[in-house]
Amino acid sequence: MFPDELKDIPIFEKIFCNRTLNMKSIKAIGFDMDYTLALYKPETFEKLAYHETLKKLVEIGYSKEILNWEFDHKYMIRGLVIDKIKGNVLKMDRHRYVKVAYHGFKELTREERRKLYDVENVITYEEPNFALIDTLFSLAEAFLFIQLVDFKDKSDKLNQKNYNDIYLDVRKSIDLCHRDGSIKNKVSENPGKYIKKDPNLVPILRDIKLSGRKVFIVTNSLWDYTNIVMNYVCSSNKSNENKKWLDLFDLVITGSQKPLFFMSKNPIYSVELDSFSLKNIDLLTLSKKGPIENKVFQGGHFKLLYDILGIKTGSEILYIGDHIYGDILRSKKEIGWRTMLVIEELEQEIKEIQNLKDQYDLCDSLNKKRVHLENEFERHQILEKQEENDASIQKKEEIAKKIKKIGYDLLKLKELEKKEIKNYHHNLHPIWGELMKTGRQNSRFAAQVETYACLYTSKLTNLIHYGPHKNFRAVRDFMPHDLNE
Repeated sequence: MFPDELKDIPIFEKIFCNRTLNMKSIKAIGFDMDYTLALYKPETFEKLAYHETLKKLVEIGYSKEILNWEFDHKYMIRGLVIDKIKGNVLKMDRHRYVKVAYHGFKELTREERRKLYDVENVITYEEPNFALIDTLFSLAEAFLFIQLVDFKDKSDKLNQKNYNDIYLDVRKSIDLCHRDGSIKNKVSENPGKYIKKDPNLVPILRDIKLSGRKVFIVTNSLWDYTNIVMNYVCSSNKSNENKKWLDLFDLVITGSQKPLFFMSKNPIYSVELDSFSLKNIDLLTLSKKGPIENKVFQGGHFKLLYDILGIKTGSEILYIGDHIYGDILRSKKEIGWRTMLVIEELEQEIKEIQNLKDQYDLCDSLNKKRVHLENEFERHQILEKQEENDASIQKKEEIAKKIKKIGYDLLKLKELEKKEIKNYHHNLHPIWGELMKTGRQNSRFAAQVETYACLYTSKLTNLIHYGPHKNFRAVRDFMPHDLNE
């Protein structure tokens, strides 16, 4: 599809540009698989991960009563930070100021937040004491952590464990679920229960290949699972397991161990497609130009990918993924790939934001009124000081009365603005508010998206609205002094 006009595209299906990207300069387009090529149903997939993790926790000594717990897939959002030591979950703005914090299911007050996370303290909010919720895979883990913190505080059944122990147990249990097949085996048995199908996926992949570009996958999933998932999302008949989907790609790298794939020289193996066995390969063979016998590998690193695809520099690659750290930040920061971040939840949020336009306009109007009153308050305070010695008693009283009146109006207006902003955010998400904002500031997650994602969108198939040689242009950057308000 090559439309001349893009204005009729629904805003939630548009591709947003942080850094100008001319697709004519791109020679290869790569994809992550999970939550990028394959979109999962959170109400089934994340629920599965959650309940399998509960079983693993019971196996290592947790109370069997947790098996009766339920997962709320709408409770968490990505972009949050887990404080493993204090047992809190935080949402912060782009300056790393904590704006929302929960301990278990209890929201911390402003005073409690400031006491724990004073901006004067240098806190990096990184490992080992903090964990980032930067992918949809992490939502079940974060929700379970909140539940266990609440459980520990309200009972004596986890007295022997601190909050960090609990987090590590959850993380270890989830990892085990992925390694032993507890999750992926069930998805493989019934992909349709856990994975969404997008009718535009195959057409857009074909369009990309017909445009003359190399098309590849770099996924942390192993070949057996990758084949099942890709066969399902690319085939109209889910029982058709003939690997025809491989015709859409020039190269498939499984078990890539991202983000290590972008940073270290891991060994690479050729994958035997039917037996799933691995075979050592001569690295010199990969460096030679020309066709390769097999297009499916395991492991490796980005330089080998360059050799196989005939790529000279990272800027010739556009990589599309859902993980801000594992897919986007490292590929951009370490080797200069161009990037597109898939933020699936953005589609629903944009729709809700459109429905809340009147509420947004009200908040904006209240903010402008507050700024005006603050200016008036400061002006009268200066006037009061200037007239301190020269003005009559009556004039001084008038100024003092005016200051008192403005101060009262300002206090009421601040309370109203705070209330309406809170209402606006709660309409988008009752716990954490708007994904990309905290109050009027960009969230920490939004700042990462702006810094590391050249493009971002709600799903990769939104490319169907754009031609293969589209020149994506970034909007003008604004500094506060640029805005004439």
